[in-house]
Amino acid sequence: MDTRFTDAAQALIPLLEGNAAESERLRHVAPQSVQAMKDAGLWRLITAQSNGGSEAGLRAQVDTLFMICAADPAAGWVQMVSNAHSWMVGNFPAACQSEVFANGPDCRVPGTLASQGRAVKVDGGWRLDGRWQFASGVDHGDWLLIGAIADVLPESPTRLIHVIVPKADITVDDTWHTLGLRGTGSKDVVAEAVFVPDHRAMPTKLLFDGESPHGENGSTFFNRLPVLACLSIQLAAAVVGIADGALRLHIDRTTTRRATYTGMSKAEEPGVQMRIAEADTELYLARSLMQKAADRCDDVARTGDRLSIEDRAELKWHASYAVELARRATDRIFAGAGAHAIYNDSVLQARYRDINTACHHATIDFDNNAQMYGRVKLNLEPGTPLV
Repeated sequence: MDTRFTDAAQALIPLLEGNAAESERLRHVAPQSVQAMKDAGLWRLITAQSNGGSEAGLRAQVDTLFMICAADPAAGWVQMVSNAHSWMVGNFPAACQSEVFANGPDCRVPGTLASQGRAVKVDGGWRLDGRWQFASGVDHGDWLLIGAIADVLPESPTRLIHVIVPKADITVDDTWHTLGLRGTGSKDVVAEAVFVPDHRAMPTKLLFDGESPHGENGSTFFNRLPVLACLSIQLAAAVVGIADGALRLHIDRTTTRRATYTGMSKAEEPGVQMRIAEADTELYLARSLMQKAADRCDDVARTGDRLSIEDRAELKWHASYAVELARRATDRIFAGAGAHAIYNDSVLQARYRDINTACHHATIDFDNNAQMYGRVKLNLEPGTPLV
């Protein structure tokens, strides 16, 4: 397996760990970390080769997310979002791709896939208005990918489109005061009568299903993969990486902790040992699920096959289950971490908050994806178009 990207991520870990608290304080990723990730080639990791990217595949993204999120959850989360969006830009018309990557493949594309705005058809394009939440990494962004409800789009019964807009065309509203993932800077963005030319708009269904007529420009069929299944895998990898980092912190601290009244080493307590054993195995299983899922997608990208609805439902459910395993593991070790873990300067407390914030992402919703997968296993329709 090509280790160039995991080697690059490994080399960044000391710097990212050192900057994690600064990212949380700033409420956006520390600029030094952003630059270091650019120098390491991480922002171009899954961007199409035709746009100057590495087009390294989903497994490379997943494996680096495990590592980066363990070091600094904010940096890894923004890598996940921006890279996923840069990959999606490869399904927009060539004129759009040329604009977005005009200054090179390391541009960052924050935004939000939720269709929270409205687009009105005008001559040559769309007039965009609205407010979008959760634009992770917007402080360091160049372009934004956002969704909107369109007033005229006969070929799409859901009337949804996604558009690419320059960051300069929108206003950032600093609403990001949250329980966790504070360093991601996932602020609101606002558009007021922004003109979006036709070549920077795509019907959502074509984009999400990997059926864009503009996506055949890579060295593989990577751009034909379904967006939501692939995004679920990347989200889960980020969450599992955060939990991995939390477990390592807990193990490191436990080796030096002693019981207040007896002086006994906490590492000698059976209950502590059992919590670590369970958490470690849960995270091993979660990592394995996501690596297998990423390999499945990369295989399909190489062969040009298509993932069935059943495949997509399974991938989304496995991602949600991996996230649940990570949440359980983190809850278990935090409960056994002692009273010092509750203080605001506790890194473990920060990771606990990050995990319990990340789990609220709609794409990896446990209940919805479990229901969808259960329906498919029972030979029923998924019950949702979001598959």
